[in-house]
Order: sequence, then structure tokens, then C-alpha cells
Amino acid sequence: MALTGSEWRVLDPHPVHSLADYEAAGGGAALASARQVEPRAIVDVIAASGLRGRGGAGFPTGRKWETVLTYSSPEEPTPVVINAAEGEPGTFKDRALLRTNPYRVLEGALIAAVAIGSDEIRIGTKARFGREIQRLRQAIDEMEARGWLDGVSVRLVLGPSHYLFGEETGLLEVMEGRQPFPRVTPPYRRGIEERDGRSAAGVDLAAPGGTEEPPALVNNVETLAHVPGIVQNGPEWFREVGTEQSPGTLVCTVTGDTRRSGVGEVPMGTPLGEVIERIGWGLPADRRISTIVAGTANALIPESLLDTPLTYEAMRAAGTGLGSAGFIVFDDRTDPVSVAAAVSHFLAVESCGQCEPCKRDGMALAEHLEQLRGSMLDEFGYSDLLSRLDTVEDGQRCNLASQQTAVVGSLLRLYAPNVRQHREAEAAAPGSLVSNPVAIAPIDNIVGGRLVLDASELTKQPDWSHDETWSGAVPAALLGDTPVHIEAPTSSRRWPEWESQFDDRHPLEVIDSSHEELDRLIHDAMGSGPDARMTAGQRLEHAVRLHVDVTRRILTFMARRHGGDQGEEIADATELKGVHVLELLDEVDAAGDDEARWRDAVREVGVALHDFGAKEDEMLELLRHTMDPQERAELGDALAEGIATSTVP
Repeated sequence: MALTGSEWRVLDPHPVHSLADYEAAGGGAALASARQVEPRAIVDVIAASGLRGRGGAGFPTGRKWETVLTYSSPEEPTPVVINAAEGEPGTFKDRALLRTNPYRVLEGALIAAVAIGSDEIRIGTKARFGREIQRLRQAIDEMEARGWLDGVSVRLVLGPSHYLFGEETGLLEVMEGRQPFPRVTPPYRRGIEERDGRSAAGVDLAAPGGTEEPPALVNNVETLAHVPGIVQNGPEWFREVGTEQSPGTLVCTVTGDTRRSGVGEVPMGTPLGEVIERIGWGLPADRRISTIVAGTANALIPESLLDTPLTYEAMRAAGTGLGSAGFIVFDDRTDPVSVAAAVSHFLAVESCGQCEPCKRDGMALAEHLEQLRGSMLDEFGYSDLLSRLDTVEDGQRCNLASQQTAVVGSLLRLYAPNVRQHREAEAAAPGSLVSNPVAIAPIDNIVGGRLVLDASELTKQPDWSHDETWSGAVPAALLGDTPVHIEAPTSSRRWPEWESQFDDRHPLEVIDSSHEELDRLIHDAMGSGPDARMTAGQRLEHAVRLHVDVTRRILTFMARRHGGDQGEEIADATELKGVHVLELLDEVDAAGDDEARWRDAVREVGVALHDFGAKEDEMLELLRHTMDPQERAELGDALAEGIATSTVP
């Protein structure tokens, strides 16, 4: 993760490994204070701070807490629900927070429980988030042992990978054991209840009066991470950065055609272009930005809006939205029509089909855009595309259909020349203009500045299966009220089949952990003052040289031995990139006391390590197919023993 030039209010620069470490840094003081005051006073403090939900909608957090209290049941408890089911393409912030410091998030949830008088916290996260689950379980056990929970039950609920699991009411459905089909009744009118078999997604709960059943307080991971700081330091402290309407800091994810992918924390109001430069380190010198996707919930963002401040009000005024602050950047080599087609396809596949127009018209929009991308859309098809935009939102019970309208509508509005070019090319010479496809899927991981997409989502059918063809049925009809099936949690390995007797020395995990350490050292070096610069530079140089040396001695050797001509080619390219990395270290050393030159030199080392790591991935992918299981096991063992020496104390 790229963690440079940030405010460090909720996204720690280094992982907090234990509750003892968190307490040593002041953790727990806010919870202790909250337990000494009237619960309503906590709600008032959160409201005064101006904290807005960081899950996408930006709803005022204090108002949400107050509303839940208003609708609370005198007999049934109101649970606090942490939405950790992050699945918006381009977003990795919640997992970054949980990996670095789950204690702060849980403390925020415990404070929320005090504020609304709850004795139950549930954490909804995807079963495939292995590292996050491990960290949460450790944190919960430590907090219970230290007496932090004080009678509050904290439970993890593991869910499927579907996009709608992250929607508030879909999340609650999974917590009741059902499919993530969005409800009509909102969480503040009906929360979690397991007393009968009714489907909360059913239209019978759409009555104007709602329901008398207890509500649930659902907050996003990042939202709750801000709560301890506000309670401990006061609302005025929170408002010291940001704007009047959008105070505080924001955790952003930047991926795509930038020089690296990463997560970072910035004051709200920071211009979008500056965030891309800070976290993604900008684009290569010969490229410019064409299109930015703000998740899949907002209008496409053209280069002309790079000066827009990242606030809810400014992004809305610019015709788009802030969402979960995940920005996928495409340079001028990518056709915006391909981008819109990919987003539309993702949304159409993820639609549950409870609302027929959402699925039917969404699929048609995706198909029409794919035809337009391949310049095969005739005048009738183009007219049908426009008409589908008018009807896709009919009867919608969640925001997914509106996302289709926002993205496809912005393509036609902002990139009319591109759309016209496709249509004119088809009229003049059918099939003459074909743009490359774009992959839009949730993030699986970010390692060493390198983005890893969840590849399984790219093969998903509109019925949510991974069959070769679509059955034609929609998930709502196919699955109905059947219990949701959750597969056993897996690790975050990209290649699960690379298993052996050295299971704890998986080659990907070994190399990934080394790159994470290098990332932290780069962050430390870039943020070091004059007195610490020499030491930071020496630590970075030591770790980089060891890593490059181990790769050269073990990985490139194995690629040449087992990879044939392709292995020779990739190994040669990797060694050249390794030489380049080492040459850049000399520039870091030569920068001396020149701070600007020092930062630039360190950043160039980071970019070069990103490219070097990509070549390592290529070699491992090749060896996965060319080595037998025992040879892969031996490789994992050798890498583990070699790279272990790269860890800098």
C-alpha cells in the first residue's frame, strides 16, 4: 500500500500487531470515556463532528445513530453491525484498515454500542477475506481477555462474494442466513430478527408503516474507525481538517494505469488529481488521464475534473459522486466506451433480479455497450440503449439500477465524440473500430503497489453461477429463500493449488510479505526527516539488495531451468529490471540533504520495485505450470529461507 503524505488519523503507517501495542498508543481511552457519560452525549458528539458515512452514501453518522435510537424497540435489543463486506471495484480501504489496526474499528463499534444501548456487535465480512478474518478474530479474543467487551457479544458473520452482500439490507439478509437480496424496509426500521422464516426481502414488508421489529445500526469499517478519535479529542479536533460540510480525513484507493496502486489517507477537500499523484504516484510521463471510475456507483470522471475537491458536495456538483473513494484511473490508451461496457456488465451480472427491469434492462445495456465497443450497434440498437436507460430504474429497491444510469448516462454525456466515432465507423466500414476490453472486478489484494483482481468474479454468470453458460434464470428466482451457502474460509493466496508439505512457505506469500516490508520501508524513507534520512536509506537499501539477490539466485535460476525459452526471456527481463532498481539506489544515496531530490529518488525506487515484482509474478505463473508439486514445494522452501533474511528489524 502506498501510504505517503497522509494525515494518519485512522490508517496507521505500520500494522498494530497486538491489543497491548494499541493500548500503549492510547487505544481504549475513548471507550473508557464513553462508558462514563450519558449515551445521548456520545451521539451528540458524533453529530457535532460532522462525520459522514464512509461506505459510499455519505449519510451523517450522528443522524443515523439518532434515527436508530428513535425507532428502537423497548423489548428487543438493537445490534451494531459492522459492514466489512467490501466489494466495490476499485476499493481496498476497509481491508487496509482491518489489516493494519482492527482494534480501532472494534473500539468504534463498542462506543456505538454504548451510544445506542446495545449488547451485540456483528461483523459481516466475506469468507474469502482470510487475512482480515484472522486479524479480527485475534483482536476480538484479546479484547475479551482484557475485559474490553464488558458483556457485549461480538460475532463474525461470514458471507458470500456477491456484490450485494455489501448493500446494507443484503448484509442483514445474510446475517439471517438468507441470500443477499436487498430489502424494501431500511435497517433503521427492521434489523436482524430470527424468530420466523419470513424473507425480509419480501415485498410484504413494504408497508408505509414499516415494521415494529427492532432496527439495526449498520456502519462501514472506515466510519467506525473515526469514532474513537472524535470521542477522545472532540468534534473540533475532527473538523481541523476537511471542509465545513465534509470534515475529517478520507481513506482512498487508487488503481489502474497509475505508476502503482495503493491506499492512503488524505484530508477531505484534497483535489482528485493530487490524490492520484500522492497515492498512485501519477501516470508515466508520456501518458495522460482519459477516464476515472469512482467505483461503479457514480458517473465517469473526465480529465477536466481533476481539480475537483474530494468532498461529497463538490463531487456531486461536478456531476459525479465520492462513493467509497476508490478511483480506477484509465489513461489515453483506453476507450471510455470499453470502460462503460465493463462497468455495465459487472452491474448486470451482480443484479439479483428481484426488480425485473434492473436485471433485464441492465443485461441489455451491457450487451448494447459491448456491441458499440465492437462497432456493431445499428441505429435501432442505439435507440434501444437510450430507452433501456429510461426504464432500468423502474421499481428498484436498491441503488444498483441507478448506478447503470449514472455510468452509461455519463458515457453518452461526457464522451459523445467516442460514441459517435464508433457509430460512424460502423456505418462506413462494419467492424472497423474495435476497442480492447476492460476488466472491472473487486480487488483481491494490493501487494508492492501491484493490483490483483478477484479473477473468479470475471467468470461469473448473471445467475451468480460459474457455469460455462448462463441458465437464463435470475438469482432471485433461482435461489429464492434458500439458505445462503458460504464456502469455508480460504487464505488470500492467488494460487491455492500451489500447496505442499511446506504449506506455510507458499511462494506467493513469501514474496508478497517481502514486498509489503519493502513498501513500509519506502514509506518510512519518504517521510523521514533530515536526522533519520540516512538510517532510513540504509535500511531500504539493505532490504532491496537482499530481495533482488534472492530473486536472481533462486527464482530466475528456476525460471531458466524449468521454463524453457519463455523462462529464459522472462528471467533476462527480470534481471535487467533488478539492475535498474539497484542503479536507482545509487541516486537515493546521492540525493544527500536535498529533500525534493531524495523523495523523488525513493519514489522511483518504489516504481521500479513495482515493475520488478510484476516480473516475479510472471515467473511464478510460468513455474506453476511447468514444475511438478515436489519441485514447487522445494522452490517455496528455498524462497522462504532466502527472503527471510530480507526482513529488516
